[in-house]
Amino acid sequence: MLSNLLFTLLGALLGWIPSAWRWVRDRFTITGAEGITFVVRPHDRPTNAKFQCKILVDITNQRRGPVRIAAAYFAFDESSSLKPDPKWSTEEKTGRFLLPFFYPKTGMHEWPDVYLRPGETTNIWIGIDPKHPDEQIKQATKNIGLLYFQMTRWTESGNPKTRWVRKKL
Repeated sequence: MLSNLLFTLLGALLGWIPSAWRWVRDRFTITGAEGITFVVRPHDRPTNAKFQCKILVDITNQRRGPVRIAAAYFAFDESSSLKPDPKWSTEEKTGRFLLPFFYPKTGMHEWPDVYLRPGETTNIWIGIDPKHPDEQIKQATKNIGLLYFQMTRWTESGNPKTRWVRKKL
């Protein structure tokens, strides 16, 4: 009976640890991405696309060396007037939207990570509810939410340095 209680507590603790780690990472990741620039483009309403309203964000490597950007996701700011496209699925219970990167060969956003040499650019898109009027989207583009990603750069000795980055969009 004691062993059953111990295993129940251990199972609950082990189930709680990943959630706690994500919460801490999301709240306290304040590291910037020095040398990486972000340009939020005006929204687009593609006619024959699954998502009828998108905001594209260009990400450019202005560093001297290459970087790898991976595991990107977006979280809408609670105070933002913009809401996500209802067709866009989130991770269960987290409110995070996974962001694949643009793959030039297919012309689609399907890469889970991207390797950027100096001067190279990629982009991601944020799906906005198409019911929002254009003027409301234009006014809200300075307070959309938070972009999170993992960035790896290489030191002069060739060692990789990886960290989580949070960028307010």
